[in-house]
Formats: sequence, structure tokens, C-alpha cells
Amino acid sequence: MEFYNHCTKELSNEAKRIIDATKWHPSYKEGLLSRVEDMLEAGNMMRTKTGGKTIPFNISDVGAIVTIVSDRDE
Repeated sequence: MEFYNHCTKELSNEAKRIIDATKWHPSYKEGLLSRVEDMLEAGNMMRTKTGGKTIPFNISDVGAIVTIVSDRDE
């Protein structure tokens, strides 16, 4: 299995934009951004015949990742 650093500047900036739009406490936003960037770095796991590989997430996936990682309502 291969892992790569998939958290691009564009994905990170999109996560920041989405998180900044919330009304959450600044320290929570900072911790959340760190956790979301960790998820983005890991990439999206894809199964292959020989095991698996990771590919970068799409910009459109970032909002869902923030929602899942935050586990909070607005």
C-alpha cells in the first residue's frame, strides 16, 4: 500500500474557508483545521487488486470532511 501527502494548498485553503464561516470558538476551529488537514493528507483510499492506494480528495469533498470530522451542528 502506498501513502502520499495529498493535502494541497487548495484543499487546505478550502477547509480554512469552510471552517472560518462557522460560529465556533477560535481554538476549536484551529484544532478542527489540524484534524481535517490530517484527513486530507492521508487521501482517499482506493482498493486495487494488489491492495490499495490513496488519491487526493476533490475540492468538493472538503465540506463533507469538515462536517464528519467536526461532528457538530452549526
